[in-house]
Amino acid sequence: MGSQGESTEAGFTLIELMVVLLIIAILLAVAIPTFLGVTSQANDRAAQSNLANALTETSAQFQSTGQSYGNLGTVVLNASIPEFSWVGPGTSCVGATTNCISEEITNAATISDYQGLTLAVFSKGTSTCWYGVTLAVAPQTHTLDTEAFSAVVTPGAVGSTAGTFYSRQTVSAAHPTCQASNALGNWTWGTSIATAGAN
Repeated sequence: MGSQGESTEAGFTLIELMVVLLIIAILLAVAIPTFLGVTSQANDRAAQSNLANALTETSAQFQSTGQSYGNLGTVVLNASIPEFSWVGPGTSCVGATTNCISEEITNAATISDYQGLTLAVFSKGTSTCWYGVTLAVAPQTHTLDTEAFSAVVTPGAVGSTAGTFYSRQTVSAAHPTCQASNALGNWTWGTSIATAGAN
C-alpha cells in the first residue's frame, strides 16, 4: 500500500514520444509516394478506358449514320454520347473538363470519304495524351488533302490497313497540347492500348 502523496500515474518520456513520431514520419515517407503513384496510374487507366469506350461508341454511330464519320461533329457527339465532353480537332484537352475527348474526322481511301476518325484523351496523372484512330477502309496517300490521316502512312506499317490503332505522346514544352489534329499517319501505332506507340 503506497503513501497518500505518491503518484500512481505514469507518462511517456520525451524519448518515447520522439521514437513514435519518427516511426510515423517513416511510414508517411513510404505511404505518400506510393499513394501518388497509384493515383497517377488510376488517372492513366481512366483516360485509356475513356478512349476505348469512345472508339466503340463512335463506331456504333458510324453504322447508324450511313457508314460515314462525316456527320459526327461535336454537336452530334455531345448529344448522342453525352458521358464525354467532345471538342473539335484543334481544341486541346489539357486543362479541360473531365472526360474531354478531342475528335477529328479524317479521310482514308479518297478525298472526302470521311472513313476515318481520330480521338485524343489526356491523362493528367502521367501527362500523356492517348490517341486512337479508327479507319473503316485501308488508307491511301492523297495529295492536297489536308484532311487525310494517311498521307504519310508507311505501307505495311501498323496503321496502313483498316482497323483501330493506338498511339501516345507525352505532353511537354515541345508538345504542349492534346488534340486529335496532332496525330499523324507516320507515327508509331499499335493495335492495342498496351502496344500503343510512343511519339
